[in-house]
Amino acid sequence: MTWYQGPGGAGAPPARFNHSANIVGGTKMYVFGGWDGRNYFNDVYILDLEIMAWKRPECSGPAPSPRQGHASILIGNNLVIHGGFKLKEAELKGCGLSQGSHVKASYLDDIRVLDTDTFVWSRLRISGLPPEARYGHTLNISGSDIIMFGGWTHNSGHRFTHILKKESCEYFQ
Repeated sequence: MTWYQGPGGAGAPPARFNHSANIVGGTKMYVFGGWDGRNYFNDVYILDLEIMAWKRPECSGPAPSPRQGHASILIGNNLVIHGGFKLKEAELKGCGLSQGSHVKASYLDDIRVLDTDTFVWSRLRISGLPPEARYGHTLNISGSDIIMFGGWTHNSGHRFTHILKKESCEYFQ
């Protein structure tokens, strides 16, 4: 194995962390959201792994709000985004985090889906009791189930496992 510097420059996304990155079709990496220490993102960038070039597609539909620490998973040609975290805009201005100030967070519990063929965002309608809004959790696939594990809520960290049945879009705990 050998590390090397990937593409930067024109078309590359701004620096960020707590974003998601998923491989689509074995040839493209989709990057969504994140934070740069000042700004939250809800943009999508695609790195074409065959030619090592970035592009930013024009997406339509009800896009997720800007966020960091969300979970993402690819199901077929759909990129599924769940949850995340964001400080409220009014609380970010002059918040003085370096001085030990305390600010309130907005924990998110929505699910958005990006069709990677059409670049159209949509909302998912879910039945059942949803898990608490959270960030820092994971999503995985097992057969026809999406399994959510862990994360941090407004109360504390959790090791709770929640299952979303793909066929019926119903939550189970």
